[in-house]
Amino acid sequence: MIRKAGYAILAVLTYGILESVLLGYKYYIIFTILTFFMVAFDVVYFNISGSKAINHISVTRRYDTIKFRKNRKFQITLLFENKNPFPVSVHFFDEAIDVLEISGKTGGNITIPENGSYETSYSTIPRYIGKYKLGNITISISDLFHIASVNKTIAMDMAIRISPSTRDIKSIRSEMISSFIYTQGNHYSHHVGQGYNLYGVRPYTFEDDPRFIVWSRYSEGNEDSIMVKEMEEEREITTIFIIDYSIAMNYGDIDRVYDSSIVDIINSAHFMAKNRDNVGFLLYSSKINVYIPPGKSGESISRLEKSVSSILPDGEFRIGDALKELQLKQKKHFLTFIITASRSYIPRKFLNYSSTSIFLIDSESYYEYSPTGKFDGLLIQNMRKKDLENLSRNVKEIRDYGIRCTYVNRKNMLSKIMVEYNYRRSMNAGA
Repeated sequence: MIRKAGYAILAVLTYGILESVLLGYKYYIIFTILTFFMVAFDVVYFNISGSKAINHISVTRRYDTIKFRKNRKFQITLLFENKNPFPVSVHFFDEAIDVLEISGKTGGNITIPENGSYETSYSTIPRYIGKYKLGNITISISDLFHIASVNKTIAMDMAIRISPSTRDIKSIRSEMISSFIYTQGNHYSHHVGQGYNLYGVRPYTFEDDPRFIVWSRYSEGNEDSIMVKEMEEEREITTIFIIDYSIAMNYGDIDRVYDSSIVDIINSAHFMAKNRDNVGFLLYSSKINVYIPPGKSGESISRLEKSVSSILPDGEFRIGDALKELQLKQKKHFLTFIITASRSYIPRKFLNYSSTSIFLIDSESYYEYSPTGKFDGLLIQNMRKKDLENLSRNVKEIRDYGIRCTYVNRKNMLSKIMVEYNYRRSMNAGA
């Protein structure tokens, strides 16, 4: 392939030949003709030899890990192998830079020794969860005068699956810290395995379990003061998250809506599993349908992490279609938490008003606005005010149906999910 500079040189030489012929410059004619044929020979010879040389160069891309997580640095290594009997200077470019935050050399000029190899590496930090194709690697060889070049695109059908960050998933920390985060400082003490909550105290009888005696109320010499804890039945409940995975969840600048929402859902699900309750998930849109059956061992949460690392939001979301799909997959009584950034029509026939809660996501809260002046600040403030008014109106319309609904943002989604869960659990909804 001839570059623009090569075409320009050939055009100038052609013009010089015509000019020298018309004006009769004998020596100039000889010079321009010789130069023209030298450039033409260089281009023709390079296209023949260069194309052969570039076909004997191979590139391999490797990683230093098999598990990718958001915000965790990993290294990519490029290995260039030259099977030609002479050294080759190559310009390369790795298209992985388009989807990752790169630090290091992803392109430039290198010289590969004869029948040898050249290795270069760079580090990268994934910014969002999901599955991403890294793209191809382009290499090119130029002639000595940089008039012509030969390009070759090496197809790399490679993808990385990025899971949520362990730093974001607070539930993997100590029990004390995670309990404080989930409950906002309120202590929930359950007799694990017994299925009972503390209701109050009453006088002790000989049929009561001595383990439940309230010794702080005991007074020596007065048998009537022996009190025992009175329990109320606590049933095991099943919660299924219907997660909107449409294109409406793919907004935001620092954090994407789907990225941050998945982390909050995983954190709340861990608390439910610790509470010996079942939790399941349905990732749904017109193009995505991933159902994870409920369980209380934490396996369903691990499956959710693997699932979200293999897909990206796509399609449209309708609450009616998602509820219909869930009813086909889950027959038992369950509590439904719908997490959505879409504003779709809600058909009443698919809703169980006593066990359905809807969380409407404020997508604008996932953007960081930096106004440059007072006017811009007022404009953004008025736009946010109008967005919140529309969101509040949508919440009110849903509540008028008799459905529990609230809107959430990037900072309070986890706390609002836990408040709703504890309220539903106190009423044994989903049992």
